[in-house]
Parts: sequence; structure tokens; C-alpha cells
Amino acid sequence: MSEQSPEQKRKFPPIVIVGIILAALCGISLYIRIALPYDQVFVNDWVWFRETDAYYYIRHIENLVHNFPHFNTIDPYMIYDPGGGVGSGLIRPFFAWLVAGISLLVSWGPPTQHTIEVVGAYMPAILGTLTLIPVYFIGKELFNRWVGVISAALVTILPGEFLNRSLLGFTDHHVAEALFSTVGILFLIMAIRRAREREISFDHFLNRDWSVITKPLVYTLLAGVFLGLYLLSWIGGLLIVFIIFIYLVIQFIVDHLRRKSTDYLCIVGTLSFLIAFLMLLPVLGKGGLDTIYRASMLAAIVVPIVLSVISRLLAGRATKPAYYPLTLLGLAGIGFAALHVINPYLLQSMLGQFSIFTPGGATRTILEMHALTWSIAWVNFTTSFLISFIALGLLIYAAIGEKSADKTLFHWL
Repeated sequence: MSEQSPEQKRKFPPIVIVGIILAALCGISLYIRIALPYDQVFVNDWVWFRETDAYYYIRHIENLVHNFPHFNTIDPYMIYDPGGGVGSGLIRPFFAWLVAGISLLVSWGPPTQHTIEVVGAYMPAILGTLTLIPVYFIGKELFNRWVGVISAALVTILPGEFLNRSLLGFTDHHVAEALFSTVGILFLIMAIRRAREREISFDHFLNRDWSVITKPLVYTLLAGVFLGLYLLSWIGGLLIVFIIFIYLVIQFIVDHLRRKSTDYLCIVGTLSFLIAFLMLLPVLGKGGLDTIYRASMLAAIVVPIVLSVISRLLAGRATKPAYYPLTLLGLAGIGFAALHVINPYLLQSMLGQFSIFTPGGATRTILEMHALTWSIAWVNFTTSFLISFIALGLLIYAAIGEKSADKTLFHWL
């Protein structure tokens, strides 16, 4: 065996180089998000938060610290919605729990108001920087490590709302939802990819073939946990549930038309949604939007099972694959008709949630509800907005050419 030359011995392996680059990117991210705005947030002995919603969160967090882990469920200051507050579903609790828990931890006892405010001010910048890590792994999982590095670098310096809401002093849930949704999607991609590669089925579970199902199952559980944290962080989290749900339906149809087993989609989809729903269930109220959450999550859990059963039945009877989407279309029509008869108000309320795509009235005063215009797209994404259309085309081409379920999920998101 030939010995390595001195040049080869001094050569760093790619994983070390990537680690150094990611550490540098995290340092740059913290510098941009903490050092640059520092003097605008910490003024003398005061903490000046960057936005009015931050003060709203800090008020809830201060109350939570003194009653941990219980919230004050009635908010007398919500004049436009008497009795509104955390308990009535205006905000989800996990971000407040996170800040309050760390405040209690770092102070080794009841923290001062200043400690709470300092922890709250730093939290967005830290969570925003942590988002670089799952972004890197998504790029690496779908393509290669250098695509992951470029993706993380773009997230580090990209202007717009993600940067703005992950700056020091922007104590709001938005950066938490960005982090948890990104990590959840990462594990969902990994779960679907491993499950598809190993062609896992219900038989593997019945036979307890752990060597085949362990890794996809672990990734599925992690996807469910982080999807649950995402839903616990943002009241509007059903949007990403809907996107994943539509992806699953389409992938079911695609796999059935290709005469492939759909068991893996049922296992990954149902388990991840079930775990997320169980995590969310304790904080759901009895009416309003929380009723829509219950109905939507139950549908997301049950529908993949129905799709898988129908796929198995039609495949077992050697029915033409084209009948599968027609059958699903018919069942969807029957389902909507039945819900209209049983609970027309619930159906109307669920369909009404899509009004977020056509905001009007007071909702247009909310910054994140503004319609996407050219000027808004340019401010948030600059030239990457234009490049994204080319990238989307290449991603669709790769998903079709490789028949890749994980890339299909990514381009849907």
C-alpha cells in the first residue's frame, strides 16, 4: 500500500471545510443580526424593541415567567376583541414558552424584567442564525453539500422580511416559525426519501423489520415533532399543512399511475400529521379557528390512509391506474357534499381561510398580508427572485427526470 504524500496529509476533508464555512456564515449572521443594530436596541439601561408586536409578546412573556407554564388567558388590553389573548387563540404559546424558559434558566430563579427583555431581544437573532443549519442540510440532501453551503450563504445575507424579523429586538414568533418549519421540512424530505428508497410498506411493520423501517420512522417522528412546534408557534400554521397535504395527494396519484406502492406516503404522512396534532391538541380551544384546526388536522391524518387503501384495492384488482384519480375526485365531491349537509358552517369557515390570498379591509394593515407586488418581491429577494424561476424550472425537470418524491415536495414548498 502506497503512503500518502505530505500534500495529501495536509488536505482537509470536505466535511471539515464545510464545517468551517458554516461556522463563518453563522458568525457573519450573528454580526449582521446583533452587532449592527445593537446600539439601536440597547440604549443606556433600556431595551428598545423594534416593533409594537414585540412589546405585546414581552408583556405575555413577563406574565408567563411569574406563572410558568401557565398563561393569563384573558387579556383586558385587547379592546378590539374583549377577552382575547393567548388562551383564546390569538397567538400560539411555544415562542413565549421558549423565551420564558430560557429567562428562568439563565437567572437560576425568578428573573428580573431586564433579564427577560434581554433574552427576548437576543432570541430572534439566535433563531434566525440557527435556520442556516437546516437550510444547508436541505440543499445537501436534495443535491450536494456545496448547494447546501450556497443556500445557507444566501439566507445569511438575503435582505427582506426574514432578515428584518430575525434582527436583535424583533421579539416575535415569525423567526421561530421559520426555523421550525424549515427543520420540519428537512426531516420530512429525509423521511420520504429514505422510505421510498427502502420501499417500506405495512408488511415491514407487521413483521417488525426494524432494519428497514427504523431510519425512515425516526425521520418521520422528527418531522412530526418540528411540525408540531411550528403549529405551536404560529396561528396561521395550517397553510403549510395544506401545502404538504396537497403534495401528498399529488404524489399518491403519481405513484399509483406509475404502479408504485403508496404505503410509504401513508406511513410518513399520517404519522407526521398525527404527532403534530397530538402536540397541538392541549392548547386548542373549543370554538372559532381551533375547530377548523381540529377538522383540518383530522382530515390530514385520515385522508392518506384512505388514499392508500383505495390504491391497494385498485391495484389488487388490476384496475387501470387512470381510474384512481377519477375515484379520488368522486370521493372528494361526496365528502364536500356530506360536510355541507352535516355542518355547513364548518365547511364555509374552512373555505373562508383561503381569503388570506385575497386580503381586504383591516387585514391589509398587517404587513405579512400584503399582496406580492414587484416592488415587494424586489425589496425582499432582489435578483434571487428572478433566479428562483429558473431554479424552479430546473427543480421540476430534476423531479420529473429522476422521478424524485423528495424534490417534488421541495418545489411545492
